[in-house]
Amino acid sequence: MSKRFKLITAMLPVLFATIVSAQNNNEQINIHHIATKIDSLLSNYNEKEPGVAIGLVKDNQLIYEKYFGLANLDYQIPIQRKTSFHVASVSKQFTAFAILLLEDEGKLSLEDDIRNYLPEMHDFEPTITISHLLNHTSGLKDKYNLLRLSGWTLDDLITNEQVLDIIFNQETLNFKPNEKHMYSNANYALLAEIVTRISKMSFAEFTQKHIFEPLQMYDSKFVDKKGQVVKNKSLSYFKVDSMYVEDLFNNFSVGATNLNTTITDLSKWAINYDTKKVGSEAIFKKMQTLQHLNNGETYGYANGLFINTYKGFERIEHSGQDASYQAYLATFPELNFSVIFTNTNGEINGARMVYDIMDICLDQYIIDETAKNSSIEKLTHQKPISKKPVELIRYEGHYWDEGDWYSREIKVENDTLRFITKKGTTTLVPVGKDEFEMDIDDYVGVYFASNQMIITLDDGYQIYTEKYIPANYNATTLDEFTGRYYSSELNAYYSFNIEQEQLIAKHTRLGDFKLKAIKNDYFIGNKGSFLKVVFVRNYSNDVIGFEVSSSRAKNVSFVKINQ
Repeated sequence: MSKRFKLITAMLPVLFATIVSAQNNNEQINIHHIATKIDSLLSNYNEKEPGVAIGLVKDNQLIYEKYFGLANLDYQIPIQRKTSFHVASVSKQFTAFAILLLEDEGKLSLEDDIRNYLPEMHDFEPTITISHLLNHTSGLKDKYNLLRLSGWTLDDLITNEQVLDIIFNQETLNFKPNEKHMYSNANYALLAEIVTRISKMSFAEFTQKHIFEPLQMYDSKFVDKKGQVVKNKSLSYFKVDSMYVEDLFNNFSVGATNLNTTITDLSKWAINYDTKKVGSEAIFKKMQTLQHLNNGETYGYANGLFINTYKGFERIEHSGQDASYQAYLATFPELNFSVIFTNTNGEINGARMVYDIMDICLDQYIIDETAKNSSIEKLTHQKPISKKPVELIRYEGHYWDEGDWYSREIKVENDTLRFITKKGTTTLVPVGKDEFEMDIDDYVGVYFASNQMIITLDDGYQIYTEKYIPANYNATTLDEFTGRYYSSELNAYYSFNIEQEQLIAKHTRLGDFKLKAIKNDYFIGNKGSFLKVVFVRNYSNDVIGFEVSSSRAKNVSFVKINQ
């Protein structure tokens, strides 16, 4: 029978930890060791600044809690057990669960066309199904990328209605449904709306009635209204120079985000993975079964959760970040163990801290030192061969990485082939026909094929680049791109003009986007909304529009309106 220990530090009211010993397969967790290690992680941070909350669940008990720092700087309110955190995309698993509850009741099928419930959607071909939304394989452009392009800033008021309107207005996709996996918050905004329309109650009301109340998660709610009261709410902050300022979050679109909850409540949810107090065995199996693309490949996502392994153990996880809030929930089902993390301090590397916490907790379970170090087998060095400068010249040129929108240059210098990026220059050592290795410790392999350069990283990942001719524009030749452009999908206008021989895109609210020419008609922007701009021409070779891409919204079309 497990014993419960409580540690109260009277001298530090902002620092509170509950420690419990637990038993699993006759193996005792050294929770005191874990507590000491976690304390050391926080030793570099000031307890009078924004902070973190950490929870560990073992064998269906919340065995450890840690509250450090302030929830509100204005009133010096400490983070404590009842503090409520915005957990961003950790919300998505609750949205997926709500959909699966409705499916379990026979009120929908995951293979249903979403237009059965959302007739305002454009009729895409092939059909987008509920399953595509759940697994981010719909091809829908991300709501945040679309909002930014439309003219919103992320501290603007964003309502559910505004988000739905901009999604309903889209007539193009990033890719055909189920051809690829690309994370898009639009998917989960639509799932929440489907729950609302089928249940005849708001998404917040449905989750309250069918998830939070049965699990006694009394401090959890989806926030869908401006000014809505959240008891013991934490604020998030980031630094400007040496001063903390509040990182405003005014998004009230639910489904993809907007769950406010506590460490205690999230522990009840993590425990429900095992006890299934709410939800059937079939529901949890679906949430933990990897889905497949049309080509048969899996992509690590399963109906609202990432499924993978870490340190040799199966891991079910999801992270989230909005404003300077960060959140994370991971469950290791083989160990019946979960890690819960929330953060309100933009100066803390939450992702690094989460992995440090997991490493501390899993250390005692790992026997195999190879798994413990989680090392990946490196590529093997090949024996160098000799190539004459005349043989090397044919590899010279510029190579474009369309995935990361990044250029590399290959050049012969002093009879040696050089790999040049903005980060520096590296020697390429010939090891075979068209095959080279980089002369650095963490080396990579480089292979040339036709007009391609294929870069193989030391973990085996490959980057495909295409040879191209760099653009050579001046103020005169850039003039054909100037003018005013409009997108009917976004109801947004941009103007292009030239300043100091550089093309500039302008928006009345968002300001200027400086565009760097890469190749003919192809430009890269200096801000997140305008990462790539490709101009479109008609049969007479006149510029008639452009397509702009950001990380999760590809080829959004604009038409030139003053030709």
